[in-house]
Amino acid sequence: MLQILHVDRSELFRKVMQEIILRCGHSVHSVATKQEALAYIAQQSVDLIITAMEFKDGDAESLILDLPQASKKDIPVVVVTSNDSLELRERLFSLGVVDYILKSEVNEEHFKHFFTTLSAEDELSRFMRDMRVAILDDSPIILKVVHRILEMNGFQFVDFYVTPRELLESGKAYDLYLVDMVLPELTGDKVIMDIRVRQPNSIIIGMSQFTGEKSIATLLMAGADDYIHKPFDAASLISRIKINVRSYQYKKRLELMAVTDGLTGLYNHRFIFERLEEEIAKVARYGRPLSIIMLDIDNFKQVNDTFGHRAGDEVILSAAHAIMASLRKTDVAGRYGGEEFLVLLPETDLKAAHIVAEKIRNTVALLQFKTKDLAVTISAGVAEAEKGESFEALINRADAKLYTAKRNGKNRVES
Repeated sequence: MLQILHVDRSELFRKVMQEIILRCGHSVHSVATKQEALAYIAQQSVDLIITAMEFKDGDAESLILDLPQASKKDIPVVVVTSNDSLELRERLFSLGVVDYILKSEVNEEHFKHFFTTLSAEDELSRFMRDMRVAILDDSPIILKVVHRILEMNGFQFVDFYVTPRELLESGKAYDLYLVDMVLPELTGDKVIMDIRVRQPNSIIIGMSQFTGEKSIATLLMAGADDYIHKPFDAASLISRIKINVRSYQYKKRLELMAVTDGLTGLYNHRFIFERLEEEIAKVARYGRPLSIIMLDIDNFKQVNDTFGHRAGDEVILSAAHAIMASLRKTDVAGRYGGEEFLVLLPETDLKAAHIVAEKIRNTVALLQFKTKDLAVTISAGVAEAEKGESFEALINRADAKLYTAKRNGKNRVES
């Protein structure tokens, strides 16, 4: 729940805003003067200030300028007024105002959307906050506005650029780009084309005060994912970002589904083979060590026959989790088929790989299941790649060691 301070000399409008804020599920304290507002801020925690343009003892500009003296916290400010002009908006945005709303447009839906954006803690919002963001605009005012909006919504990794050269020569890669269309040196569409070549999977949103089908078409054909018209408010910008991030996440999920096993979440048979081919190529090129582990759950048919296929799925899933818990981030694990798994260990020699396999074997042996009397073990075969060896030959050697482990009593590692 947000703690909101509303400042307006009109008692009627304070009551209207109070009802809207309370219906939206947030707390509100209303005052009529700047001095009352500053006194309240000095004593109480405030998450957001909604203020009129003028009071009996000052105006919104003087209130904003006096805020740092009243509170150490950087409080976002929304201005609600009957007046409107580009000059006024630019002046307020230059002071750090995050939104500018006309009184004629005030309604519950608008504020509900704004408050949700400000207080959101859903999965999408958390994902967004970890994104790396680049803002390119030659207007210090726009950079300040966007900075305030993103900061208010918890974005942590944001860089700002005034010229295309700064951005393109930075050598940095970002998940999200916000690019102005009118820039020094290069036009926005040229910058977007360059970014798209370098970062084919990033989200790019163009920004411009010009409208028209031709300008939007040019921007989209250059490689932008979306477009937002300036001047924009906080809710509009975050909404556009969210729409594109949601599409980005959906695309990533589809890509992940294509390469992962539905039950375990490990990589599927096809993808693990592709990765093995890539790692074998590195061995041939750089001579770096690579080892693999072939694993098989012991007596798995007996598990299915005795406890049922649901218990069998539970065993496979638990074994997959045990494997992943034993690996480094650079290692790759896949479901080879049925109850078999394949693990790739780059930069790992045979001795070190044997230790990893033993760790997996021991972890699986200690697993506990919901099904009474159910316990399983796993056997493993380990092999280190030889320079010039094909991935098929390496797989065959690891497979042979796995069968040796089975013949020698199971629940063991052979290398």
